[in-house]
Amino acid sequence: MHSDSDLPDATVSDIRQTISGITRAVLERDVDPAVDVFDQGATSLAFIRIVAEVNERYGITADVAELEEASVDEMSALVARQLNSQQPVTARDWR
Repeated sequence: MHSDSDLPDATVSDIRQTISGITRAVLERDVDPAVDVFDQGATSLAFIRIVAEVNERYGITADVAELEEASVDEMSALVARQLNSQQPVTARDWR
């Protein structure tokens, strides 16, 4: 989990690196951050694990019930928006 003092310094690049690492660990292979994780072999269960770890790491709650597509880049941008706005994230924000 993050500390509040870390949040202002979190950049999309830092977030992308963290989410890439989480995704790589869950899928047990390198991923292209611009390509949908489902196109890279992620199952629904694997994606839920990725999002749960991202939520825990950044202290956010992302609703993935309606997600059909998501790349590491898209998730990174979403997390950055969430951290900057402190507004709830919904599945529509991921599209």
